[in-house]
Amino acid sequence: MRKKYGYIILVLAVLMLVTELMTHFPLPEKSNIKLPLEFRRHLHSQTVWFFFLIISGFGLAIEVTFELFRQMLARQEMEAEKNRAELAMYKAQINPHFLFNTLNTLYGLVITKSDQTESAFVKFSNILRYMYHNASVEKIDIESEMEYIRQYVELQQLRLNHHTKVIFESRMEQESVKIPPMILITFVENAFKYGTSSSEDCTILIRIIVEDGTLLFRTRNSIMREKEGDSLSIGIENCRKRLRLLYPERFTLITEKDEKKREFRTRLTIQLS
Repeated sequence: MRKKYGYIILVLAVLMLVTELMTHFPLPEKSNIKLPLEFRRHLHSQTVWFFFLIISGFGLAIEVTFELFRQMLARQEMEAEKNRAELAMYKAQINPHFLFNTLNTLYGLVITKSDQTESAFVKFSNILRYMYHNASVEKIDIESEMEYIRQYVELQQLRLNHHTKVIFESRMEQESVKIPPMILITFVENAFKYGTSSSEDCTILIRIIVEDGTLLFRTRNSIMREKEGDSLSIGIENCRKRLRLLYPERFTLITEKDEKKREFRTRLTIQLS
């Protein structure tokens, strides 16, 4: 209705004019109703205006209802666009963080002249290909995501010695289940970043189970180095924000630090369907 005052006034004037003309519609001089002619004309005029008000009010109510509905849809679409923009931002923040850590791994293999350097670069190229092809994809098959994580784990294992024990377990009842790409890699990445040592025995456990439409993800790693400051990892916080946007009230994410056992644990449960 904004900036349409002239149009609205014109429509109302035309409707009222038509209604007024209808009130002057001639009535038969003789009628079965034993009422004076003037009274019948007055009653006819009131009836016409009464129906005018009823129809106008009903039409206005319908129009207001539809307008509110359109505004609700527009607001939801704006919210969806905002969520998509935020997801893209969080994903863009995750990728450089992941690449930085992986390049450090490759650098370590190169300077030590490891025989596994060539294999590491092959795995790294596969990881980059995965990230490139799924940069703008909303969801992918869980099997592809697991293979992506497996490649990353194998790449990290190339730089580790016998002191670090890596346990990677996965089980899927439904291979067609879809999840957002690179939603789990942050936790795996942090387990290797803070849970490995070349001189002390340590263990990293990664477990992914998909059953009954639910994703169960667990990580456990020895704490071999501390994070700088008291703030949580940027990657974990970004992942938590992505989960809030993608699975509102359908996920639980618990990260805890056990000082006695010197372990860091992550538990993530997502109701996929």
